Amino acid sequence: MLIGRGDECPVRFDEPVVSTRHAMIAADGKHFHLLDQRSANGTFLNGSRVTEARLRSGDLISLGTTGPRLQVVIDDAMAAELIAPINSYSTKELPLPGTSAIRSRDMKTRSLSTGKWNVRETVHLVGFYDPDHDSGKRPLHSIHATALFVICAVVGVMVMGLTILNLGLIKTLAAGVLAFVSVTIYLAIFLWLDRYDPEPFRTLAVAFVWGATTAIFISLIVNEWFEVRVDAAWLNLVVAPLIEETTKLMGVLLIALLFRNDFDSVVDGIVYAGVVALGFGAVENILYYADSMAHGGSVQLIRTYALRGVLAPFSHVLFTGMTGIGFGIARETHNRAKKFTAPVIGFSFAVLLHSFWNWLATGELFLMGYVLLEVPLFLMFLGLIAYLVHREGRILKKTLWLEVERGLITQHELDIAISVFRRTAWYLGALGDRSRFRARRQFLATVAKLGLCHWHKARAAEANCQTDSLPMIAQLQAETYSLRRQI
Repeated sequence: MLIGRGDECPVRFDEPVVSTRHAMIAADGKHFHLLDQRSANGTFLNGSRVTEARLRSGDLISLGTTGPRLQVVIDDAMAAELIAPINSYSTKELPLPGTSAIRSRDMKTRSLSTGKWNVRETVHLVGFYDPDHDSGKRPLHSIHATALFVICAVVGVMVMGLTILNLGLIKTLAAGVLAFVSVTIYLAIFLWLDRYDPEPFRTLAVAFVWGATTAIFISLIVNEWFEVRVDAAWLNLVVAPLIEETTKLMGVLLIALLFRNDFDSVVDGIVYAGVVALGFGAVENILYYADSMAHGGSVQLIRTYALRGVLAPFSHVLFTGMTGIGFGIARETHNRAKKFTAPVIGFSFAVLLHSFWNWLATGELFLMGYVLLEVPLFLMFLGLIAYLVHREGRILKKTLWLEVERGLITQHELDIAISVFRRTAWYLGALGDRSRFRARRQFLATVAKLGLCHWHKARAAEANCQTDSLPMIAQLQAETYSLRRQI
């Protein structure tokens, strides 16, 4: 619980002696502690100035020597549970021994949203990040995720069942092994790139399953319907790119709406779009490989694998990555026009690149176009991702420096949080201790979310907007403080 004069403080006093961020109350799993936040006039406990001290019932907190005084009351139930994440805050008049009740004209009661999802709220919050509703903390039986998984599972069974019936079980299994070799490599790359604020496994699974089932199923049906109604050139250059990129866009859009608090940057947009594309490409390659074995034998299979598994496993990732960039820009910006135009522009580039690839694949200039255009485009795409990841590191270094100054984290811990090699070594150092390993993993995730919240707060202030990240800064600080005892 943060106490001060600033808007982010759940307990707010509009008094000159009180600093913007004056003091914080945090739990370490056993006790409550009072932490001064480098206040100008100091935080006093029972008359003595403190920087950090354990709280007991009956203690008297003073914000400065002449500022508000608050009495500490810890009941038995609260002491037994010590729940750090608080879902709502309320401020009451506090009767103090020998004084009248404290009343501040600007003290507020804050209620954080309950996590119910609606489209209007989603559109309003695009560009903001609210870690309190991070789906990584939600129960796995979330109705949205469950319904989506059920739909994708049914469609996936239908796709695999039809493939086995048409091409045989052995060919389908062999094609599946070949297809997932490339997928595993690229998926590992995405997980490594998304190291600062890693996405929850469940949300990544939703993205992959959508691409591997629903997106491919809809695309197959629509493409087959158009196959007998339009010219082959129109099918390859217009219909197929438009339909396939639309179905993959639907997956990215679902992630942005249903799991919007896992989706807070351009890097996240690229990661989710790339995972959707990997799922789509994997199943598409299974169909191509199995069909090649069935109709052309091993020679045809080698040719198809060389084209799709060696030369072009990144093609769908490159196409749909443009859509992910568009959604990521919309997630970060506070400009209303960019929120809606960025995804449209990104999707348009995805369709154009897909159409251009199909034109190369069916023409005589494939190798020349592949070497001179497709490979450089993909390398530029990787360079953009590397830059964005580096930018996230610089953002965290800048925003978390204040927490180092306050003493919440050390400079050594900050260096670990922003270095991939130090993070890895830190993890490995706790492999023999399961609880410590989990605490270190949670600590790094919480610190990253805290840094991003500070960043969103600053961006919202520049745009003269409000962000739900604001009241969550104190909660993440308290969680960080608690985890430091376990790492």
